[in-house]
Amino acid sequence: MCHDRHADGDELLGQPLCRDCYDYESHLVWQWWAPELWRRFTIDLRRALTKTLSVPESRLAELVTVQYAKVAEYQQRGVVHFHALIRLDGPKTDAGFASAPACLTAALLARLVEQAAAGVVFDAPPLHEGDLVRRLRFGTQLGSRPIAAARRTDDPDLALTPEQVAGYLAKYATKSATDSTDTDSAHARRLRATIAEATDRIHADAQRDGVPVREHPYGLLWKWRHMLGFRGHFSTKSRRYSVTLGQLRRRRVRYERALAAANREGRTLDVRDLDDLLQADVEETTLVIGQWTYAGTGWDTDGDTELAKAAAARAREYAQERAQAKKTPSIDQSEPTEREGD
Repeated sequence: MCHDRHADGDELLGQPLCRDCYDYESHLVWQWWAPELWRRFTIDLRRALTKTLSVPESRLAELVTVQYAKVAEYQQRGVVHFHALIRLDGPKTDAGFASAPACLTAALLARLVEQAAAGVVFDAPPLHEGDLVRRLRFGTQLGSRPIAAARRTDDPDLALTPEQVAGYLAKYATKSATDSTDTDSAHARRLRATIAEATDRIHADAQRDGVPVREHPYGLLWKWRHMLGFRGHFSTKSRRYSVTLGQLRRRRVRYERALAAANREGRTLDVRDLDDLLQADVEETTLVIGQWTYAGTGWDTDGDTELAKAAAARAREYAQERAQAKKTPSIDQSEPTEREGD
């Protein structure tokens, strides 16, 4: 254990104390299956809510739904961990979405989140033949707390705004492996080398067993070498946490159209129009009418019919000539010439 304090920018930060002792294969297995741990966590959290409300899982959506936005952040040693905002919504109604039951307070949700996260386990399959099965779980540095107005640093008396919540996520969503991890360090190079070695062994095992590489649990590991083995999206969210990606795409299309029109007309697009574009979300639809009717069989005129028959006859004759030529052996007609003086 190192007890020294290292300043920011020290090249030793994020590096193993003993590179030869570091378990690089387990590092890769964690990276690969971290998204699966998150998926199981969301399932266990819903099950915890059903126990709290004493309802079957099939009826949970009638009372409450779990909504979240999650981002993955790289630690300096190249391992990902998750930051998430989780809230509870009520069922969908004609007027929108109802509130969650009053008994489900933010403090209770925080406790349920910690309990669900602490209980999640996943037995990861071996990385290659002869490898061991690893039991994965979230680490002990697990924290869950309500987002309250008191956490605002600019004005503790005011509630958090949607922009501040988005800023919290953006703080981590904009960070990548290159921001938090020195990808040129000896540790990162060793990680990528371990991926290359594991990939070679996976391909060799698949070739020996006669199975496609893609069917191997780690068959696509090589594609995520640049992500140090992490195959998940840096940011995910539940469908109802905020606007959908489809809405964002439609808004971008409207903005680009407005910008293109302004450029053609030689005017500047007023930034105040941007707010209107973002607020208006009228579903743009295209009506497609398809109707099929029987038009008939054959050619339109007698002339077209005769041309088609002639073309078919020529095609058959050509095919027969080629087949006959293949059956007839070729004979070399050339004879050796006598040399002068023989």
